[in-house]
Amino acid sequence: MSITIILNQDGGTIRGMDARQFGDMVASRLSDTGGDCRVRLVDGKHLVEALDEAAHDTDTGTIVAGGGDGTISAAAAACFRSGKTLAVLPLGTMNLFARSLGLPLEPADALEALANAQERQLDIATANGRPYIHQLSVGLHAGMVNKRLKLDTSTRLRKISSTIKSLGEVISRPPRFDVEIDAGTGRQRHVVSAISVSNNLFGETPLAYAALLDEGVLGLYRSRALSSAHVLRQTLNAAIGKIRDDPDMEVESARRVWLRFPNPKRGAKAAIDGEIIPLEQEIECICHAGGLRVLAPQSYAARVRADPTAAS
Repeated sequence: MSITIILNQDGGTIRGMDARQFGDMVASRLSDTGGDCRVRLVDGKHLVEALDEAAHDTDTGTIVAGGGDGTISAAAAACFRSGKTLAVLPLGTMNLFARSLGLPLEPADALEALANAQERQLDIATANGRPYIHQLSVGLHAGMVNKRLKLDTSTRLRKISSTIKSLGEVISRPPRFDVEIDAGTGRQRHVVSAISVSNNLFGETPLAYAALLDEGVLGLYRSRALSSAHVLRQTLNAAIGKIRDDPDMEVESARRVWLRFPNPKRGAKAAIDGEIIPLEQEIECICHAGGLRVLAPQSYAARVRADPTAAS
């Protein structure tokens, strides 16, 4: 089977590179593993189209996606639906899925790790049938992402600056809304400022990403209705990887999570893997354990073996 390499030229890292030269280097290195490689350079507008074409190509067995978290999320969805294998080249700002895999964040080092990677069956989640690899969020995080979309994120530094500015705006006026939740123990109603359903539980790191991707669970994060001071405290706890220790945050795990928003505001939004979407009144999140074939570096396998609680 051949390898299709799709590089998003709008990715944060690749903007400062010769994309064609990098693509040729990727194809040359991965062809040494025994596969016929084809490279496609696309912009963000044509990314999903290119991924769909690769997913429906009967000659393609592996899709190598190079870009930021949005690119990797879209590629994972295409691979989940088609049964193809996903390989990741981190070329974005945060590179959360790559961090979960333990991939080096330097493109050349990540390529070398991929060339020696092994296929693993990892987890992927769906929200009302839509695949995602990181999280679905409503409230604080979704509000911050929505506000950031209106600002300049054309470079890494500008994206970080826009994130800080958007976060400040959300902290000054925290959202407050009702939600009904059923995570397998019966329906409960809460008043919250934020809710998130992640693909596996987040690790204790400053950036919110899963420590392991094959535990077969969703992480349910629920923040009580908060004042600005409490949101600031929670933000600081998250920044040092201690979000589970925050007294206003409830964390649990489940295989399925059902959410209902009984009184949604007009135009309310949710964020799914960083993309803003209209908030549906009812959302069912499901963990598809082992549903995504991924080329994982040897460092990931070593981490799983070292963790006695990790799924086999």
